[in-house]
Parts: sequence; structure tokens; C-alpha cells
Amino acid sequence: MADALGQFRLLEQIGSGGLGDVYRARDTKVGRTVAVKVVPSSIADDPDARAQLIADAQQAAKISHPNVATLFEVVDEPEGLSLAMEYVPGETLRQAIGGRPLNPRRAVEIATQIADALAEAHAAGVRHLDLSPDTIVLTPRGPAKLLDLGLSAWTRGGRARREAAARLAKGESIELQTAPYLSPEQALGEAVDDRSDLFSLGVVLFEMLTGRVPFGGANPTEQAIGVMQATAPAPSQLNPAVPRELDAIVARTLAKGLDARCETAAELAAELRALSAILDVRASDAAPPTRMRVERRRSPWPAWLGALMLVAVVLWLWWRMGR
Repeated sequence: MADALGQFRLLEQIGSGGLGDVYRARDTKVGRTVAVKVVPSSIADDPDARAQLIADAQQAAKISHPNVATLFEVVDEPEGLSLAMEYVPGETLRQAIGGRPLNPRRAVEIATQIADALAEAHAAGVRHLDLSPDTIVLTPRGPAKLLDLGLSAWTRGGRARREAAARLAKGESIELQTAPYLSPEQALGEAVDDRSDLFSLGVVLFEMLTGRVPFGGANPTEQAIGVMQATAPAPSQLNPAVPRELDAIVARTLAKGLDARCETAAELAAELRALSAILDVRASDAAPPTRMRVERRRSPWPAWLGALMLVAVVLWLWWRMGR
């Protein structure tokens, strides 16, 4: 592997996926750290696939949002084809959850940020369609970031979801690790739209609130069947710390039918933001009142009286001694 691709100096490999090996790299033109995905030859050497990937990447690059890992540019060089993307340090949401519920207030905050990102993308005609805790990174001192937006046609996870749907249609078992995050229409191999992303986000929100996915099963096949057929419990039933107002919001995101689901990501973000305001007020009302220390002004008279009495005693003693 070359040490550089155009203006990008490759520093270290940090991952691998459907779009090839991923490197932390230095953009020597603007002096910033980026993530460079080196597209495999199976795609780069196929004229039709290459042209489609470039078109998809250019569409994804139009999305500029603080909760989206930005795709900066397509690097088409003699050394190969690659994608230069925002380098996002931090831990994945899956690592942060770790099988345990997050603080409900923090879960709502993260879900709101991702809903905002989806609203921006959907307005530009871009969908994620591979949303899971693995594609969300929590940065150390900043917002949550959504990875690989608009590239599910090429990512390993996006391809696995499509293959899983084909196998389920034939009654075959699947090994899809992200089966719990499929939308029902994805699992059935039906047409998807923006609301498919909202279902996946609803699953992620449920997991943040409870530490588990809403549609369980002993294996991915049973989990996918649960997505299509089972009804999720209310998050507050599994975690009493979850405000009951969240139950209704989660239920709408996890509705099986598209028409019963939240209409848009912007609508979902607005509902979550309104709930955040309610939780803030409720927390403020529940906090114990601050005790103000009131200092009483002391009268100066006791000090003066004491001094006068001392002088009187001294004068009396002096008079007695004089006699």
C-alpha cells in the first residue's frame, strides 16, 4: 500500500469494511486529520460500480451537519479511488451502552441529535438504511456523529441487510448481527423510505433506555422475525427510571406499518426536544430549595456597654486605691 493518496498522507489503518480499508490520514493541503477509505479494486475497476459510487458519494457530500461525519471529497488518483471523510474519535454507541441502560436524559439527547441529522439528510434525499449503535460515535467533547450516511449500498452492513432480506424471503436462516435494527419493510424486502431510518433509530433509543433491544431472540433469524411480528414492551416497564412520556414516542417509532410511524425525522426531533424541556423543568422542581444563609446584623450596643462597664470598674478601683 502506498504511503500517500494524492494530498493525503496515510498514517495508520484503523478499520476495514465494504468500502475497503480505512486509514487515519493527514490532509497536507489544509492540515487536518481525516479518515480515508481506500475503495477495493472490485469496485474501482468496474466502470458502472465506480460511476455509481462516485455519484452516491457526491450526493452524501452535500450533507453538512454537526451530527454527521462529513464526506469531504472523492479522491480519484492513479493510485486508486478513495473517499476522504471526517475523522471521528471516540467510542461507538454500542460500547457506551455495554448492555446497560444509559441515563434517560442522555439517551434522549443522543436520539435528538441523530434525529436532527436524519432530518437534514432526508431533506436532501439521502437515507442511512444501516443505522445501529455501531454507526453512531460519541465524541469525547462534542456531539454524537452518524457514520456512513448515504453509503449503505456499499457498506458491509447495508449489503448484509439486503442479503438477509433475500434469505428470509426464502425461509432460510440469517447471520446478520444487526438484525434487531432492521425495519419491518427491510426484513420483508419491501420498498423503504425515510421512515425506515426512524424505525432503526427507535430500536437504538429503546436499547439506550433499557440496555436491550426490543425484539429479542436466540439468534438473528428469530430477532428478524420479532421485528416483523412482535410487539415491543414499553421501556418504562423494563426500566422504572424511564419517563412514561417516552413510552408513547418509542411506540410510534416502532410501529410496524409506515403510516402509523412518526412521519418525519424533524417531527421526532421536535417531540424529543419538547420532552427534554419537560424533564428539565421536572428535575428543577424536584431539586431541594437552596438554603440561603442570612447573616443577622449584630447591634453595636453590647460591645459599647461592656467597654463602659470595664472603664467604670477601673475608675472605681483607682478611687479606692487613692483613698
